[in-house]
Amino acid sequence: MRLEGDFAALVDALPGLVWLASPGGNVNFVNRRWRDYTGINLMQASGSGWQSAVHRVDLLDLREHWQRTLASGEPGEIEVRLRRRDGAYRWFQISSNPVRDDAGGIVQWCALSTDIDSRRPAEKTEQLDLQDSDGEGHQFEEKLATGQADLRSIIDSVPMTAWSARVDGYCDFVNRRWLDYAGLSLDQVVGWGWTAAIHPDDLPGLVLEWQSCLASGEPMNAEARMRRFDGVYRWFLFLGNPLRDDAGHVVKWFGTNVDVEDRRRVEEALRASERNLNQIINTLPTTAWATRPDGYCEFLSDRWLDYAGFTAAEALGWNWSSVIHPDDAAALIEYWQGCLATGTPVDTEARMRRFDGEYRWFLFRANPWRDEAGNIVKWYGTNVDIEDRKRADQALQASERNLYQIINTIPTTAWSTRPDGYCDFLSDRWLDYAGFTQEEAIGWNWSSVIHEGDAAGLIEYWQRCLASGTPVDAEARMRRFDGEYRWFLFRANPLRDVAGNIVKWYGTNVDIEDRKKADEALRASERNLSLIINTMPMLAWSTRPDGFCDFVNQRWIEFTGMSTEKARGWDWEAAIHPEDVNGLVEYWQCALATGQPMDTEARMRRFDGVYRWFLFRGNPLCDEQGRIVRWYGTNVDIEDRKRAEEKLRRSEVLLAEGQRVSLTGSFYWSVDTDGIRASEQLHRILGLEPGTPIALSEVAERVHPEDIPLLREKIALARGGKGEIEHEVRLRMPDDSLKYLRVNAYRDRDRDGRLEYVGAIQDVTERRRSEEALAGVRSALAQMTRAASMGVLAASIAHEVNQPLTGIITNGGTCLRMLAADPPNVEGALETVRRTIRDGNRAAAVIARLRALYAKGETAIELVDLNEAAREVLALLASELQRNRVHVRTELAKALPLVMGDRIQLQQVILNLLVNAFAAMSTVDDRPRLLVLSTEQDLEGGVRLSVEDNGVGVSGDDRERIFEAFYTTKSNGLGIGLSVSRTIVENHEGRLWASPNTGSGTTFVFTIPSRLVSGTSDPD
Repeated sequence: MRLEGDFAALVDALPGLVWLASPGGNVNFVNRRWRDYTGINLMQASGSGWQSAVHRVDLLDLREHWQRTLASGEPGEIEVRLRRRDGAYRWFQISSNPVRDDAGGIVQWCALSTDIDSRRPAEKTEQLDLQDSDGEGHQFEEKLATGQADLRSIIDSVPMTAWSARVDGYCDFVNRRWLDYAGLSLDQVVGWGWTAAIHPDDLPGLVLEWQSCLASGEPMNAEARMRRFDGVYRWFLFLGNPLRDDAGHVVKWFGTNVDVEDRRRVEEALRASERNLNQIINTLPTTAWATRPDGYCEFLSDRWLDYAGFTAAEALGWNWSSVIHPDDAAALIEYWQGCLATGTPVDTEARMRRFDGEYRWFLFRANPWRDEAGNIVKWYGTNVDIEDRKRADQALQASERNLYQIINTIPTTAWSTRPDGYCDFLSDRWLDYAGFTQEEAIGWNWSSVIHEGDAAGLIEYWQRCLASGTPVDAEARMRRFDGEYRWFLFRANPLRDVAGNIVKWYGTNVDIEDRKKADEALRASERNLSLIINTMPMLAWSTRPDGFCDFVNQRWIEFTGMSTEKARGWDWEAAIHPEDVNGLVEYWQCALATGQPMDTEARMRRFDGVYRWFLFRGNPLCDEQGRIVRWYGTNVDIEDRKRAEEKLRRSEVLLAEGQRVSLTGSFYWSVDTDGIRASEQLHRILGLEPGTPIALSEVAERVHPEDIPLLREKIALARGGKGEIEHEVRLRMPDDSLKYLRVNAYRDRDRDGRLEYVGAIQDVTERRRSEEALAGVRSALAQMTRAASMGVLAASIAHEVNQPLTGIITNGGTCLRMLAADPPNVEGALETVRRTIRDGNRAAAVIARLRALYAKGETAIELVDLNEAAREVLALLASELQRNRVHVRTELAKALPLVMGDRIQLQQVILNLLVNAFAAMSTVDDRPRLLVLSTEQDLEGGVRLSVEDNGVGVSGDDRERIFEAFYTTKSNGLGIGLSVSRTIVENHEGRLWASPNTGSGTTFVFTIPSRLVSGTSDPD
């Protein structure tokens, strides 16, 4: 950037009008002197605007000349008149030259316009003087004298010092500018008087140089200091040329003195700069070098020498080539020699060996330095380490290969234009959308797809952006290939070169049709927003950052009965309960100061004067810098919630009292930590002080040893999250008393998702004691029931016992006869004895079963086969069933699982159900008396036994009451049989119930859980 600034400053300081143009001829730069002369700024002069400064008579010739120059690519020169800012025209010589790149292509045109207006009259004078060169001598002298007079007049008007002298060096004329500068008169200067204006230190050398030129006739070119009228000395370049006659003799000397003071100062600065150049070169982050015109290396920077591990003496000349990689050396030297021969700048790559022997790729670049005649006097170059770049080249090349595909696959259309807006590229997606080919769309043809309602405005906007360099951001509709128009967002940015000049425009068109539709929907939504806010079931408001209320919704106004104007500012305080207003305002001001959200409660007065509790909530809206720009809030009616909270508080008091009265305590058990949160009542039940932490291990220590296995099983299931907790456990208290506790809990998850159990523990010690006493009573009742059944069984038992006794008597008589025979029938007697023993065992079995059924003893828990138990009861009742004309059908399931229980008690239940069944059929005479006894496995894995009769049945009201103690539907019944039976079944964790049949009669069913023991019962 500094070089660009220096270049601009240098061009602005040139004594001429300078301008630059693109390869196509569009002017893109004019220097300050051009602008000052014409009064036209850069924007006005850009493109072809500079032509407005050309005289209209000369403009056509200039245009034709400029087009021919552009077409040929060769330097051009023409003379035209340019208008000065005051309207006057002066003649200028315009010289134009192309600037080419390394490939020879034109990248820029540079032109210089030199003021030659003062030269044009002199040329006319010389033409007049030479019209008749063959005339007489006196005519020539006359014309010469006239011409000299005219020349002096012209010389006095030129903007520089000028003089003339005779052949012997006698000064006979200096122009007005010379005299004005020195502050001398012509009489003081003529002859050798001009030397008074020369600096004393420079005068001897200048006079000696002047006398040498006079003697040799060679042009004069010397520098010396001249004193200005104010005594200040300035450096001048003394230029003198001899005027010769046809014979070649010097007849006159003409010269000028050019002020070179500024140039001398620049040269002095340049010399100081050159002294620092070596240090600068050696501190540059690259290697640098210089050679003679023939390629002989005479300088290498310290960085170059350090890299190669050479001294300067070792690398000078052509010795530097020894560090070049053998595979690159020959080609590099051949290329270098070709550049030396043609003067073409160097731009190539090769590998250089580092001091440690490693080769790295370098970019070799060099440019020739030429003198004013264009001769190369020096080569300067650098070697830039591009090893990392070379490694990245492959990835870069792959990236470049994909670039076109990327552009054509990005989900939007893309394009580029020249600086003047000429479109030179459109992506495939653009072309596919418009249904155009590249040739059909380039230039300005793309505009044909723009909607006619948008085209003029878009093109005008685009041209303004081209002129100002402002990025493009506009919207317009584009026609799709099928004729449909869609809205697009046009965006583009200029690409500038290092000088800041626009060299390209790149842009995209983004389909915003959906967004435009969404915008329309948003506008409709915004129109509805006020309605939404005013209909939402809460009071809403907003304030400024300082808390000044500037909006309340319609519901707020309707609730308070205040107008919008009365609620503005801080007047809304009037709607707050007097006891709450100070605290609310103080809280609100604190929130405003800290920026923290507002969340508090207060009472608000309704329009009818009733106060209700409200939840006040407010949040700040911040900008991108985090500054609060607004507050938005709501007031939610929580009157009902406040009342519910009061009810909840009272409910909690009642709950605590209920737990105390019912001897029930509640708890939360966290499975992960084993921590237990318990109510005060649970602390009292466990014999602990309220508030004392409870640990599961502490409770487990008090559990009765016989209950520990069950406790461990329940805890293991709970830790696995399996099922709910429901069991009883005994605790041995510190005073050695025993407590019975009933535990019920269900699993849940806390707010962090951790497993916990919520439940209650009830002290059932008194109930258990009552149940034990009740069990004794029930046992006695069961015994009474069995005794009551004795009468029913008496005939059946007599029949069962009578048969084997009759057989014994008969067999005894037969045996005696066989033994009394002659000879005795021993074999027959033995067989008869065996039958006698069989009948005796049969009678003994009947009596044993009877004793077992009616014996009063302790409960014996064992595995029971209900099929076998049922068959035994049926055997006892066989004769009674036959006497009552009851037909029995059994449907006993095969492989019925065994149950765990008291065999005698379960047979008592079966006996009671069978006796009740044939009693219910005692009055049935119109149909066969059918009793069905069946067993099966139910869906829950238990065992079910059913007794179905077709008797008179049980009414709906009596089906539950018949299980109550001392309730009976029979005229001679006690009302304890079914009650005892249900108690027995429930003690076996089962259930007993009655249900009506589809036709007549009732079915009694009981179920008992199986113990998953595979039964071997055989229904046959």
